[in-house]
Amino acid sequence: MKTSHILLAITLLLTLTGMVAANLLLKNQYQKIDWSNDYQDFVKKPVPTLRHLVIRAAPTAEVIIEKSRDAQALLLPSMAQSYQTRQRRDTLIIDFTMNYDGQVRDPHNDIDDALPAGLLLRLPDLQSLRVSNARVTLRNFAPDQLSVSLLNTRLRTSGLSVAGPFNLAVSQNSFAVLDKDRCGALQLVVQDSSGVRLNNTQAQMFTPTVSPNAEVQLRGKALQWLSVKK
Repeated sequence: MKTSHILLAITLLLTLTGMVAANLLLKNQYQKIDWSNDYQDFVKKPVPTLRHLVIRAAPTAEVIIEKSRDAQALLLPSMAQSYQTRQRRDTLIIDFTMNYDGQVRDPHNDIDDALPAGLLLRLPDLQSLRVSNARVTLRNFAPDQLSVSLLNTRLRTSGLSVAGPFNLAVSQNSFAVLDKDRCGALQLVVQDSSGVRLNNTQAQMFTPTVSPNAEVQLRGKALQWLSVKK
């Protein structure tokens, strides 16, 4: 056999061997991926276990706050560099320092849909939440009482069960969408051009204080409160 044929055969053999090895490596990596975990590529950060929370974010990604046994923050890699926390007595303060000029969004435009997740914050308990300039999803907490204040923010809730009073203050063009949540007493303050939608929300008592330019939408079981005066 000619030398050139031998070299060609060796080259082809090496190429095929490399392709097989590459395919096996890709298959191995593919099998390691947990496709059921949407946050497997997120950056993990420790957070203190506190029940009072202040968030100053950017309306470019969803901030998800959910009940969990352990406290932990999972961050989209592109947001991890701008993530800062500090503790003030019994309150956890979270700031995002990114510059989002030119990406200003009206909270009312994001009522029906969540943005792609930027922060998943897991906490064992939550009693108060104050948020500005953010898009927030709050889910699965069951505290004795809860106080939420929104400034230029859209809030969506899911699976809340508040045994006692749920105080919700909405201002600076914010909008809150409460889903099939339960609470002992819903005390609602809606200012300026802000709004609230109660979507099958159940409360034993409902006390709304609504400014002339604000709106409150009642749907499903929340329609029982139509007779409640502002």
